[in-house]
Amino acid sequence: MIIKTYLIFDFDGTIVQSKILAIQLFNELSEKYGGRKIDIEEIAYLSDLSIPDRLRALNVPLHKLPALIIEGKREYKTAAVDLQPVEGVRDLLFELKDNGYPLGILSSNTTENIQRFLDFYDLTVFDFIYSATNLFGKHKAITSMARKFQIDCNQMLYVGDELRDVQACKKIGVKIVAVTWGFDSAPLLAAAKPDFLCHSPQSFTDLLREGGS
Repeated sequence: MIIKTYLIFDFDGTIVQSKILAIQLFNELSEKYGGRKIDIEEIAYLSDLSIPDRLRALNVPLHKLPALIIEGKREYKTAAVDLQPVEGVRDLLFELKDNGYPLGILSSNTTENIQRFLDFYDLTVFDFIYSATNLFGKHKAITSMARKFQIDCNQMLYVGDELRDVQACKKIGVKIVAVTWGFDSAPLLAAAKPDFLCHSPQSFTDLLREGGS
């Protein structure tokens, strides 16, 4: 049974439709960092791969990824004006807030970028935003966030769209809802055995109702 506890959301791909923008920014920067551009036809294939395998397929050296991400975040700031919330997520978030769930965001994106988006779409439902840059240490970011806001990991349900989200949560014993509308494919997420797998915001709502909340 899922009890009313902290619901911690990833941002990019989970709340905001940013997959296409991420691909555009990668294609603009990839050559500078030794990689190649992503072809439209291979997006589905790449979504079945973990981040390290994806980087290998795109010829991006792992040691250059941090610099690529930093520059990508700077470009994101100006390019994100046309981004939209995932369809159905706005209604989901307000329903969760109305039902008394404390809500937070944990993301590798910047607090400034996230807050600008939330303000623009009047998504003033979150109790906090926590920005962390640990690309391959997300379990550490979740632990640090929990410590800062005095949240017991047993009183947390994480909502994310990537394989690394599932792996991080399993490492520290946090329950996770993996959502299939973001960056990583449903088969990749399912293979990692998240606690719950949701294919739409509505199915997330149904999950919480079925949990007796």
